[in-house]
Amino acid sequence: TPVATETISNTLLNAFEVGDLRYDNWLGNITDGTTTWFFPFKYKVKLSPSLEEYSMVFRLAEQYLIRAEARAQLNDFSGALLDLNTIRNRAGLPDVNLSSQETMLTAIYKERQVELFSEWGHRWYDLKRSNRIDQVLSSVKPQWVSTAKLYPIPIDEVSRNGNITQNPGY
Repeated sequence: TPVATETISNTLLNAFEVGDLRYDNWLGNITDGTTTWFFPFKYKVKLSPSLEEYSMVFRLAEQYLIRAEARAQLNDFSGALLDLNTIRNRAGLPDVNLSSQETMLTAIYKERQVELFSEWGHRWYDLKRSNRIDQVLSSVKPQWVSTAKLYPIPIDEVSRNGNITQNPGY
């Protein structure tokens, strides 16, 4: 049975809006019988004698979304909307018109989810930074435990310093 090594979750698939060009251009799929698996297909050149794509550390879209989030946190909704809609329009989606901080941040986090999937662990850090990690992951991972949001402290560090205690769950 052909299955890609990294498949896209249904949660991410359902986060894309109808008409989102990122869905069309950044996802690949394999169908076996009646089952289809989707996988990240953003960067299509893995090995080539001539370099045609570069590994991105900072992308312009990410910078717009960082600024949109900062503006929303500062209640600059017109600036946040301008940045958010710039990214949405590039993805073939219409403008949104939001007027509260909560709805604005929710829209920005969703846009980050579909824009930055499979890149540098953005989703993990976004969920931690926004304090939504337990809410989001407990709904998609039945075995999720809150202590999993913390990394273990290296045992050597704990041993060297009696004031350090290991994070819960490790």
